[in-house]
Amino acid sequence: MTDLSKAELKRLAREEELIDLAVDIVHELGVAGLTLEKLTSRSAYSKGTIYNHFSSREDCIAGLCQRGIVSILKLFEKAASYPGNLREKAIAVHFAYRLYARLEPALFLVILSSKAPGMRAKTSEQRSLAMDVLEGQINHFSDSMFQLAIDEGVLTNPGVSVETMSFANWAMSFGTNALACSASESIAVSRLDADAMLLDNINILLDGLGWQPLSGDWDYRLTWQKLEQEFFAEELQQLSN
Repeated sequence: MTDLSKAELKRLAREEELIDLAVDIVHELGVAGLTLEKLTSRSAYSKGTIYNHFSSREDCIAGLCQRGIVSILKLFEKAASYPGNLREKAIAVHFAYRLYARLEPALFLVILSSKAPGMRAKTSEQRSLAMDVLEGQINHFSDSMFQLAIDEGVLTNPGVSVETMSFANWAMSFGTNALACSASESIAVSRLDADAMLLDNINILLDGLGWQPLSGDWDYRLTWQKLEQEFFAEELQQLSN
């Protein structure tokens, strides 16, 4: 691999700067408020320069999604290094996903929009392909987690495929985090302990699949506490800054 030229490094730095500005707009106005016109008005660059980086509003949103998925993967990789059993590592991954949702609530929800109808048709081919690679990495990470549990004999005869378990795992986690972020005042959410409801849902799912040790045989609340107070303490500190 050849080193990037100074011009390419400058272009990449400028794009990161523009994505930073796009993030600020989403935080302030929501994804519906993000337009290339607003991005141009807040940047030091011309409309032509903006369009050299993003072929459309949708392409810019895909750029935000890329950044989000890269950040999530980094947190997942750290979670997978948690010094516990396989189920504790899986719980650490869920904790990392919740952590990202809390650190970047707007971008957490934006990521899903990259798969909205019509988005791909308005996204540059290069960015679409990059998104496909990142999505593949996320899916592989999740699938591998369940496959390893099967290979190690702690998840036996779940009755469904790895792909089905992986989807159920993501759907449960995304749904719980999305509701916690966006519907915290609803009765269904507000009547629950915000710090416990994701772990409770994780245990309901993994107990149902028979992933050993079951929650009745292991103190996963202690695991959650260690993740919060020790393992991800540095990242959580950002929430109070």
